[in-house]
Amino acid sequence: MKKACCRSLVWLPLLCVSSCCFGQVITIRIINGKNGHPLSKQPATISLLYAKGEKAPVTGDFIMRSETDVNGGARFTLPDPPPAHLSVDARLTSEYWYCGCGLLVVTKELIQKGIVEGAAFSSANSPVTAEPGEVVFVVRPFTFIERLLYPLLKE
Repeated sequence: MKKACCRSLVWLPLLCVSSCCFGQVITIRIINGKNGHPLSKQPATISLLYAKGEKAPVTGDFIMRSETDVNGGARFTLPDPPPAHLSVDARLTSEYWYCGCGLLVVTKELIQKGIVEGAAFSSANSPVTAEPGEVVFVVRPFTFIERLLYPLLKE
């Protein structure tokens, strides 16, 4: 009994310290502004933009890719130290959406406040908000007329 208690006392401080050592988690969410439904299985990317004087991690990929889940969210863990700026991008699998799905953001601002892009596409009844550490892309499907005219405007 005494031995098990001592083991617990040793692991407890290590677990507390290790939780603050993990990188910051950033979430990209993609939602349909017309009905508020999340868009799943959409590719999302975060590019780590380290400036010349910033300390970058020795190993690791500077471009992180993921796909949105059933809740429309893709999660990314930033390395330590995180860069001052990030490029956040989502590529929709259908071309029939209005989307401003590319941003250059200040990492500190994103972590503290969160960012909503395309809020004009959301319905007035339910405004879209972002949690700290979250980028929300609000997209709108093309109307019937826009879909008919899209092949002419595409070229």
